[in-house]
This record gives sequence, structure tokens and C-alpha cells, in this order.
Amino acid sequence: MEVSHYRNSEVKIMKNRIYILLALGLLLSLAACHKSFPVDTKEDHLVTSMNDLVVSDNFNWKTTKDIVVVINLPSNSSFMLPLSISDESGSRTFFTGYPEKGNNQIKTKITIPSYVNKLQLSFPEELGMDAVTVGLTGNNLLYDLTSGQKNIAVPCDLSGFLTYSQGGWGTTAHGNNPGSVRDAYFTAVFPSGLEVGDPSNFTIRFSSAAAIETFLPGGGPDSPLSQNLVDPSNTNGIGNWAAQIVAAEMNVGYNEAGYLGNGFTDLKNLKYIAGPFAGITIEDVLVIANTALGGGSTSGYSYNQIGYAAEQINLAFDGYDHNYFTCSGSGGGGGNPNPVVQLEGTLAFEDLWPWKGDYDFNDLVVNYDFDITKNAQEIVEHVKATFTIYAIGAYFHNGFGFTLPTVSSNDIISATGSVLKANSVVTLAGNGLESGQPQATVIVNDDLFDVMPNPGGGLGVNTEIYAPYVQPVTIEINMEFAPGAVTFTQLDIGSFNPFIFVDQTRGVEIHLPGYAPTALADQSLIGTGEDQGSQGTTHYYKTGSNLPWAINIPEVFEYPIEKHDITTVYYHFAEWAESDGILYPDWYKDLPGYRNQSSIYTHN
Repeated sequence: MEVSHYRNSEVKIMKNRIYILLALGLLLSLAACHKSFPVDTKEDHLVTSMNDLVVSDNFNWKTTKDIVVVINLPSNSSFMLPLSISDESGSRTFFTGYPEKGNNQIKTKITIPSYVNKLQLSFPEELGMDAVTVGLTGNNLLYDLTSGQKNIAVPCDLSGFLTYSQGGWGTTAHGNNPGSVRDAYFTAVFPSGLEVGDPSNFTIRFSSAAAIETFLPGGGPDSPLSQNLVDPSNTNGIGNWAAQIVAAEMNVGYNEAGYLGNGFTDLKNLKYIAGPFAGITIEDVLVIANTALGGGSTSGYSYNQIGYAAEQINLAFDGYDHNYFTCSGSGGGGGNPNPVVQLEGTLAFEDLWPWKGDYDFNDLVVNYDFDITKNAQEIVEHVKATFTIYAIGAYFHNGFGFTLPTVSSNDIISATGSVLKANSVVTLAGNGLESGQPQATVIVNDDLFDVMPNPGGGLGVNTEIYAPYVQPVTIEINMEFAPGAVTFTQLDIGSFNPFIFVDQTRGVEIHLPGYAPTALADQSLIGTGEDQGSQGTTHYYKTGSNLPWAINIPEVFEYPIEKHDITTVYYHFAEWAESDGILYPDWYKDLPGYRNQSSIYTHN
């Protein structure tokens, strides 16, 4: 049955009656041990609860800040990649990766705790370079690595390599273009002609440069050879991968003969940095590719993977280093070829929206940990989102989900792990995302009490010290991204938009302050009750006095006991809020004088 959120007074009476019955026996002892400490935040202004706060319209309630990163790299930068960005101690990493566009500049955005003012840049361990500590300039990390690196022994200098795409090899000769290089040296490079495929099965033989020009570029669906071909005019029946393999053999052959590029070693000796062939040389990949094209074994790889690997060879050095390859046997491009970046923290909700709650911020307390796997081109491949539910200080049967606001639903191939009822109010699309959402939206769980039931004492779970303790529950969501769909910068994981929906009413959503409702939220509720969302997007999920219904802390949050207002538990919370986050940005830490430990939930 749908629950109306305009009966706020009835809900509060119900919750209070339950508390009276459950807590009456402990009332005197609790009152004796719990003290409220008024906070003097401004002259003649004492704060004894959230409702006493004087908060500006501009305050966003964030405990994190977004940092624009611009790091200039030397022209031979592949030897110092992947580069990592961490806190000053190096204990928490915010970024590990590469330039997005194959150039010599890392330009991205990271989300860090607001109290962090210095970051550390570190390099592959085998390089032996010292980490560099860099102070922030406002909300920017700006650093130039092009100077001061002249004495470093560069183990992998790829600056002399050159490759042509299949389209380049197929051009008509003109001036010094790839077609001219093809025609001038084909006989010298391949005196018996170029043969691709598997001699034990089927091959394609090209007798001249003119045959190559006729064949390239190619396209179509990928299929293995079913017969021997000589000087075919097109890729009909065999597909794009055949054209990419032919072009790759041209690049390797011309390079080895000394007619293409002047790298310090042969092109065939370079290793793939990332992907299914990470750590394998170009020479060995082309053996796999030719065997598969000829109708032999694919060695466990798909036609698409093999075709893309060949294309990487052809595009690797077509004007600049795309960061596909590193040196064979060197430390260049060391580290994890598919770096994982993490974002973690804790969400704490009140669930009486559009009316104020009791501001203990424990109606839902859930820890999140996003692991983002991306390749050396900074393309997101996979996101694992782990959610650990610590507390449900609620009467309602709420659900929990999140949106990736910069990601289209079509960019996700699959999302798995949602825990839903058989008769859920949530409908999933074929890829596992919530149906009807233009932005990628995952419903983690549609009824939190289903996965973490009340233990038979107290209201909710893990918010009252006398009630039985329940072990936290973890739900893991795995999202596979469409190839090439989203870069790490576009993902902007720090902007993820978590929310709860209340008491099995899907349209009643509660988000972080200033965060937009999803497409399935009941827009008619915005701006009703004590909510001021109708005043503009920056007012979403804020009261008339700019108070929130949810907060996001970039660490594990030790939350208040039921009915203990957060301003009486964390002594600097009020100063942080009333200063627009300038004072005590680390208010939630366990530091001397920061909190009233007796009002924080613990268990035996």
C-alpha cells in the first residue's frame, strides 16, 4: 500500500511511541551518561541541534572537493606510466593511469577529501624515481614533469616509431604519403610477396604493392578463411580483421627492413600495455592472429579481440604515441596494465522527506567502495561497486540505489548483483539497470529490511546500544561498459548520485543536497513540506533553512546513536556547516576534542 509523506505528524508519533516503550527502562541511565554540549559558533549564537544552524544558501554540504588535474609529461613519457596520484602519505590512491588521448598530458578530474591540500605523484616502482609532493592551487593540481628529468635513464624511448593505418597503406601513391612508401619498397620488403594466414590451413597471398592497394582498406564481419586466396580485391567473406592483420604485417615488415620509423628496436618486439594481450609482444600476437585468420586455433581469443589488437599496431604511432605498447623486457609502462581506481566513503540518510527528521543520520548508514578498471587509453571497462549496510534506523521499508549522471544507460552492457523482491516495485531493463532511466541507474536493493532484518529488539537495526547487534550486509554490483563508450574523466565517479526511495513508494526519493532526482521520482513532491527543491537545482533536497536529508563522508563514518542529533555528537559539525565547509573540513575524524564518544553507536 502506498504511504503518503504528507502524514509526517503521524509517522513521528508512531516512532516516538515505539521509542517510549523500548527505552523507558533505560531513560534515566541514558540521560545520566549522555550530555549535550552546546556549540558556540558565532557571537551570541548557540547550537544545540541541527535546527539551530544558520547555513548559507551557497553551502553544498560536501566533505569532498573535485580537483582538476593537469600534468605535463616528457615526450617520451611512456617510461613513467602509469602515474599515480595519492594523498601526501601515499596511503590512499585517487588516480592511477595514463593520458586519455595518447598525448603528453594527463588531464582528468579526481575527488578527494576536502581537508587534503597536498597530493603525491608516484611512478612505476622499477623506475626508481622518487615520488613528488605537490601543493594544490585552489581546486587544481598543476605540475610540469617536462623539466628536471634529464638525468633519468629512459628505459623505453618510443619516439622513433612510425606506423600507418590500413587506410594509409591503401592510399594511392602521392608525394611522400604511405602509398608512396608502399610502392617504393614492397619488393624489397617482401621479395616473394606478402602472405598472411596459416600455412597449415588457408592463406592470402599478395604478389605486389598494387594488390595491397586494391585490398585495403577493408571491412565487414570477421570470419576465418575457408580457402586460399591470391590478390583478392576486397575483404568479402573474411571481414575487417583480415585487413587489419594485413596492414599490421606491412607495418612490422617495413619497420624491420628499415623503411618505416627509426625506433631503438624492431616494432615486433614491443609489448601490449593493456587488454587481453597485455605483456605479449607484437610478434607473438601476429602469430596468434595469422593462425586464427587461416582457420586454425584462436588461442582462446575472440575474432574481435584479435582484430582490435592488429588495429592497435596500425594506429600505435600514426603521428603520436597512443600508449598501446611498451618495451619488451623493460620497466617502461610498468605497473598494472589495467589500473584500478577507487572511490570510497559512507552515506548517511534521514528518511522523513519532505519533512525534517531527528538528524541522527542513521536511518540508513551504508559504506560504498567503487573500483574502476580502465585500460591504458583511460577507457572505463568495468566498475565494481561494493555496498556495506551498517545501520537501518528506520521504520519504513526503504530501498537504495544510485545513478551515474554522466553515463547513458546504453553505455552499460550489463549490471549484475541487485537484490530485489519477486514482486518488486522496481523494473529492470535487459542490461540490469533500472528501466525507464536515461542515465545509468542501479537499484542495489529494494527493501533493506529484507537483507538486514530487525533482530527483535529496538527500532531498526544497529542504532540502539541495548538492542542485539546484526552483522553488516554487503551487496556487490558489477557493471560492464560498452567498449570505448566512457573515459575515466567522463565517468566522473565522484559525481555519482546515491538515493533512497521510501517505504516501497518508488517515486519518493531522497538524495544528497543539491543532487537531482531521477526520471522516476514523483516531481509533484519537490518543493512540498519543508523541502525547497522548487527554488532551483541547487536547492534540491534542502529545507528552507538549507538543511540536508543526507550526507556523504569520504571515510568509514561512526554514526550517532538513535535520536542523538549529530551536532551534539560531533562537536565541530556546526562550525563546519556554518562556515560553508571552511572550518573543520575533517569534523568526522576521531581526533581529540572532535566528538562525544558516548553518543556514537558501538557494539559488544
